[in-house]
Amino acid sequence: MTALMSLGPVVFDLVTNLTEHQKKGESAFAKHEVVGSAPIYETMGENEGTFTLTGVIHPAHFGGLGTLATLEAARLAAVPLPLMRGDYTPVGWVLIQGLSELSGYLDEKGVGREVQFSVELLRVGSPGVGMASSILRLFL
Repeated sequence: MTALMSLGPVVFDLVTNLTEHQKKGESAFAKHEVVGSAPIYETMGENEGTFTLTGVIHPAHFGGLGTLATLEAARLAAVPLPLMRGDYTPVGWVLIQGLSELSGYLDEKGVGREVQFSVELLRVGSPGVGMASSILRLFL
């Protein structure tokens, strides 16, 4: 099966289907006031950026609830995860800032036949060596 994107241990594919992703980048600047002139801005480098992954699963037909549980565990663990596009291009390291689910067409057990989800990610720097064991626990 073709991967659309991967976030740490989670592979988004046609089962856990991403319908869109959004990226927002920002630059940081230090403002210096100058008498008799417009302010001068000094670049401070890349600011934190955000990503939003939006998708849908159909648990009754394809499963996928386990994927949402894995994403929630990663959010609660608060460890940086690698984000990679489906063409194996690394996007960077991110933290899961938020996870939302909307279940529709509930079955007799209260499980949605269609579950829309959104994962809000915060771009962070590469984790240090001390984080390795915490990150690996999510994969095992």
